[in-house]
Amino acid sequence: MKLGDIDVVGEIIDLNFQLLRTQILLEELMKHNAEHLKLPSQEAMVEINEFTLKSIQKKFPNMNIGKKVEEPTQE
Repeated sequence: MKLGDIDVVGEIIDLNFQLLRTQILLEELMKHNAEHLKLPSQEAMVEINEFTLKSIQKKFPNMNIGKKVEEPTQE
């Protein structure tokens, strides 16, 4: 699927590949250097997530991007 001269499907696949590769690389680095690493606190992770969300919202201001609302599970 193309939008103008952008192959949207190709871009999505490329971004997913890059994201998964980065995730796997990070997990391997963490696994092999666990004794030397100091991981971010839960509060720092919240700040990172908020910064990331704001960055995406700024990049795509007309997309109404926000946090996913978790639906309560019914039991």
